[in-house]
Amino acid sequence: MRFDQIWHGTLRRPYRLYVHMHGEPGKPVVVLLHGIAASGESWDRLIGLLEPDYFCITIDLLGFGRSPKPQWASYSIDQHIRSLHRAFHGLRIHGDFILVGHSMGALLATNYARRHPAHIRQLVLLSPPVYPPLDTIEGKLALKRTDLLMRLYRALRKSSHMTPPNVRRLSKLGMIPPSIARSPATWIPFKRSLERCIEQQTILDDIRSTSIPVDAFYGSLDTVVVGANVRSLTKIRDVRVHSFRGKHSVGGAYSEAVARLLAH
Repeated sequence: MRFDQIWHGTLRRPYRLYVHMHGEPGKPVVVLLHGIAASGESWDRLIGLLEPDYFCITIDLLGFGRSPKPQWASYSIDQHIRSLHRAFHGLRIHGDFILVGHSMGALLATNYARRHPAHIRQLVLLSPPVYPPLDTIEGKLALKRTDLLMRLYRALRKSSHMTPPNVRRLSKLGMIPPSIARSPATWIPFKRSLERCIEQQTILDDIRSTSIPVDAFYGSLDTVVVGANVRSLTKIRDVRVHSFRGKHSVGGAYSEAVARLLAH
């Protein structure tokens, strides 16, 4: 067994994640967690709008961006959270801060807030892929869409046809993140995070277990977010949900909507 696997696996020592600072220290802090197979670079448009008023910190999640990509790792929620907690501890943020998560990053943000709520004054969840147990979904359309997405995810990660050429083809069609085609080492972190963070998500329980204010955004044209499922978060407690005409990625219109919220 390699030392890396003993140190980080058997002894459960968290990995050191890549962290990047944007703006001038001393301003209110916003920490941003990207989605599956993305990186801190996916926040560039939003950061450009926030920098006049905020000090922004991006963290590349385990397996993605410039962070380590161990091929043996489980990429469970617990493993992601332990690495994130080490990163937060190293930041030594003074005072309260806003935690923003996109897609899988939204699922991890809510779980992190449940475990480590101190100093988080607001959660902002962008395109959260909320997939409740099928037998709890009330609307027929939401049920069908959720079931279809879960089937597609399982088929995608189990398929024997996911060779590098096919991965590149699917990325060109927009079916999987293009970063996977550029970095083959991201494929295993993607598959395992898909299964153990998105398919086996805990967002409903996490929101029930925290009193931190939550704002959730989703685009009406998003193909992997079920709007009715996101709106159902308001039934748990006082969660504000915002929708706009847009897709999954945090583009210009999306960034402007979030910046307007944080400017209040």
